Amino acid sequence: MPEYILIKEGTLFLEGSFHRKDILIKNSVIKEISPEIPIKKEYRVIKAKELTILPGFVDIHTHGGNLVDFNTASKEEVISVSHFFASKGVTSFYATLVTDSIDILKKQLDIISSVDTPNLRGIHLEGPFLSILYRGAMNEEYLKEPSIELFNEFQKSARGQIKIITLAPELPSSKQLIKELMVQGIVVSIGHSNATYEEAKESIEMGALSTTHIMNAMEMLHRHVPGIMTAALEADTYCEMICDGFHLHPALIRLLLKIKGTDKMIAVTDSLMAAGCIDGFYTLGKNTIVVENGDAKLLNGIRAGSTLTLDKALRNLEKFTKRPINELISLVSTNALEMLGLTKQRGKIKTNFIADITAINKNTEVVFTIANGQIMYSKDRNV
Repeated sequence: MPEYILIKEGTLFLEGSFHRKDILIKNSVIKEISPEIPIKKEYRVIKAKELTILPGFVDIHTHGGNLVDFNTASKEEVISVSHFFASKGVTSFYATLVTDSIDILKKQLDIISSVDTPNLRGIHLEGPFLSILYRGAMNEEYLKEPSIELFNEFQKSARGQIKIITLAPELPSSKQLIKELMVQGIVVSIGHSNATYEEAKESIEMGALSTTHIMNAMEMLHRHVPGIMTAALEADTYCEMICDGFHLHPALIRLLLKIKGTDKMIAVTDSLMAAGCIDGFYTLGKNTIVVENGDAKLLNGIRAGSTLTLDKALRNLEKFTKRPINELISLVSTNALEMLGLTKQRGKIKTNFIADITAINKNTEVVFTIANGQIMYSKDRNV
């Protein structure tokens, strides 16, 4: 018997504006959107009269949360944190690994890629092909020169689930690696980099689609030395931004949106295991992290990831920009899917699309989340 979910009287985000309609989901796919869909006994009915129904949130850069670190996580912990993310509206996430020993990376790639949970879509490998100068929280002893052979070893351990990689384009052999990654369909994001403007621009022309946490772990813009940041802002590519208020001043978030537009910026969390937890001491791979007032840093004071969740990122965007939510939704959902080439079946509330849905209340708090047609989280016991 097929499973049906009927969402009644929600305010749906449809093609840029809001409409009060019903949604019928059958076996993970949106089958009907209509002003009035009759209730049948086989339907699981969700009453959403006071709720706004959005495309599910997408986090392409997260190292964990709720006491789970992907560099050390077990299979059970990956499943656990996937439900934590769902409680924050995330219907798609890419588990992100920081630079570590080759053996540990292969072990974790194997574990993560073996997990079957509705909102885990793939893996983001942040390193090990990164700049020593702009390594941030990356452990220097594990940084490597770009290598097609080593990447292929990682991809084999990951069962082909590495979908995104962050690398420094100025390193020797980066060009050859980028060319191979383009053939394999991997999204290349440039970051943790001391690249010149020319080096960064060349990598973009070769096919790099994104820049990892813009303005962090890279040379800043200078009037005579434009550098990687200028190349990223000038190009028609995507840029990640961490919207926690620590990594980027709110004025810079407004400036980035003015420069790039809302269709080329992607809100990410870069979250650590401390996301969803109180201040204290945590880990990121081999590093000890101290969190004070929600701000995560290494013991030497260097900022290292965040405690942000994607629902909070959306609330911050509303606060920082004073823009209406319909102008901001793409930053936490559609843009990442566009970059990954997945918008033919995800990223919209539309018939025949996969049912990835986040329902929020008037305070932009998540009430329930449906990922891949499955209810993963509900604040309301009646759902």
